[in-house]
Amino acid sequence: METLPTTTTRTPFQYTGDGLELALLMLKNLFFTIITLGIYRPWATTNMRRYNWGHMTFLGDRANYTGTGGELFRGWVKLALLLMAGGLVVRIASAIVEPLALIIFLIYLLVFALATYSGLRYRMSRTQWRQIRFGVDKDERMTKEFIRLYVFGTVLTALTLGIYLPWFRNSVRTFLTNKSRMGRTHFSYDGPSDMYAWIFWSGFVLSLLTLGIYAAWWTRNLARFRLEHTRFMGQNFELELSGLQILGYYVAALGLTLFTFGLATPWVYVWGMRLFADNTFISAVPDLSSVENEYSDGSAMADEIVMGYDLDLGF
Repeated sequence: METLPTTTTRTPFQYTGDGLELALLMLKNLFFTIITLGIYRPWATTNMRRYNWGHMTFLGDRANYTGTGGELFRGWVKLALLLMAGGLVVRIASAIVEPLALIIFLIYLLVFALATYSGLRYRMSRTQWRQIRFGVDKDERMTKEFIRLYVFGTVLTALTLGIYLPWFRNSVRTFLTNKSRMGRTHFSYDGPSDMYAWIFWSGFVLSLLTLGIYAAWWTRNLARFRLEHTRFMGQNFELELSGLQILGYYVAALGLTLFTFGLATPWVYVWGMRLFADNTFISAVPDLSSVENEYSDGSAMADEIVMGYDLDLGF
């Protein structure tokens, strides 16, 4: 592999998607999803990921998504069977066990924790750049540690009526980022939870007080914090984007979408991807010649749970 010496030059990412191309892809996905009564959805999801991954470039080379619609479809079938079996168990248990709601809640927590971990592993394992596969470490000890973290965070968030949410989200991000890697080389994240929580709640309050206008700055501040505290081979990521730019995008995107009755969605989507990708940098390009490839895997069924319940993967 080509040797890339470390340089002090900041290097941006770049999104090269095209609105018309994406519109045609979305139209194709919609058509086949309708005529197959929804069965085509896993392939539609895969098509979108391949398009987005394939148009995200760094140092002139595109990323690559190697997952297949068949993998997600088999995961979807397994999930459907699991949900049917779970429904049957709940009906039987309801006639036997009194505190059923608590038991169901704990089961959901366990499933969501495992799905978050394994779903991220699946997506990362199907992501490549320069034929180097990404991945997420996992073994029995790590799995137990993440389940404890997830259950504790969820319960404490519920008990505090949501106040603990930013601490919970940041702890999930810390765990998952520090287990994530490119080949055998790990990413790291060291964002202090107290600082993240301050940015989260101050931004939330200011957004309410300004009737949503400050939400653009809130989004920018959270994204910048997460990126600046994420490192790869000692180099941190940066976001050079102003709240005013994001606000302009929000207003224009809403106006275009409403004015065209949704037809402008592909172009608005591409604009948003470019806005964030093209303004994201790595502080200096590390020497990637030392990165060794390593096989990774994950659960397509877990990925289906993540999509179905919109679970936060920490990224």
